[in-house]
Amino acid sequence: MRSIEISARTVAEATRLALEQLGVDEDEVMIAVLQSGDEDNEALVRVSVETDAPEEQPAPPARPPASARPPLDPEKAGAYARQLLEGMLERMDLEAFVTVQHRTAPGPDGEPQQSTMLYIEGIDEETVGLMIGRRGETLRSLQFLLNTIVQRTSGRWPQLVVDVGNYRQRRQESLESLARRMAEQVRATRRPMPLEPMQSYDRRIIHMVLREDQTVYTESSGEGDNRRITIFPRT
Repeated sequence: MRSIEISARTVAEATRLALEQLGVDEDEVMIAVLQSGDEDNEALVRVSVETDAPEEQPAPPARPPASARPPLDPEKAGAYARQLLEGMLERMDLEAFVTVQHRTAPGPDGEPQQSTMLYIEGIDEETVGLMIGRRGETLRSLQFLLNTIVQRTSGRWPQLVVDVGNYRQRRQESLESLARRMAEQVRATRRPMPLEPMQSYDRRIIHMVLREDQTVYTESSGEGDNRRITIFPRT
C-alpha cells in the first residue's frame, strides 16, 4: 500500500493533487480526510493505493500520521524554499533575490504558530504590481505552488508566506484598520455588518483582530470566491 498526504485549500483540491501525483483514478484509491479545510486552515487528506512490489523487495515502512511526525525544521524549509523561489524568478528572467525571516505569532486557537516569510527584493515597481496581481491573486498562487513543492519533499505543510513590495504588511494594516472601523459601526448601530468577499488569508486577519473584542464577533459564510465575513454585535 502506497500512501501520500497532501494539503490544499479544500479537500477536493488536495485529493486532485494527490491523484495527479500518484497517477491513478479516484476509484483506485482509498481517501482519508485528516483535516477539513476552513477559512483559517488548509485541508489535509491521505490517499492510499495498492501497489504490486517485486517479491525480493521489502515493502516500504508505513508513513507515520502527520500528528506523529516531528515539526518541520523552519530553517531547512526556508533555505530550500528560498532556493526554489530564486530558481523560479530566474526562469522568469527576473533579476531578484530572496531574503528569509522566521516569525512566531498566535494561531487561530491562541497557540504559537510559526511561519517563514520569503521577501522578493530587487525588482522595479511595475514588476512588483504584476507579481502581486489583482487582489494579490498572483502572489497567492506563487505562494501556494511553493508550499506544495516543499510539502511534497518534506511531507509536512511548511507555512511559507511570499511577499513582494511589502504587499503583505500593507494589506494586513489596511485590513486591521477596516476591521476596527466596521466593528465601531456595528457597536454604534447594533446591526450586523457584512464585508466584501475575501480570500482565506485576508479573512483570517479580520477574525484575529476582532477575536478578543467583547462587543462584537465574526462569522464567515458563502462558498469559494463569494465567501465573506459578517461582523455581529454581541448581545
